[in-house]
Amino acid sequence: MARVLVIDDEVSVRNTIRLILENRGHHVVVAECGRRGVAAIEAYAFDVVIVDIFMPGMDGFETIGILRQSAPKVAIIAISGYAFREVSWPVPDFLKMACGLGATRCLLKPFKAWQLIEAVEASCGAVGAEEDAAAAGPGARVADCADELRRA
Repeated sequence: MARVLVIDDEVSVRNTIRLILENRGHHVVVAECGRRGVAAIEAYAFDVVIVDIFMPGMDGFETIGILRQSAPKVAIIAISGYAFREVSWPVPDFLKMACGLGATRCLLKPFKAWQLIEAVEASCGAVGAEEDAAAAGPGARVADCADELRRA
């Protein structure tokens, strides 16, 4: 099973992701900020890092950049639920920006448990992840960053 690092400033998000992935048999370590996440990746080997884009201090963009330098082969899943309050404001595609910095997949919050599992297990090349996701029912697929950048 995969060794997963979850970096998110919201305790409820960290704990939910941890519980979902541990129930699936993965080993999960959590960090509440980019700096602690970077320290963890320098101390331990992970297969996948899940990183929130918007966090105080070191945001997800900066964290992804550092992770790409210190652990270039680790899969990075960027997550974000950020929304603007004013509908008239132009909204940049933050997850696509994360892909451009080196994230390999992205998920828009709130996401379903099966989408998280699919993203983690597909990032690790786990057999059965795609079939499990298909069996879970219809819905938006997890965005693969290579596909997203080709469409840009």
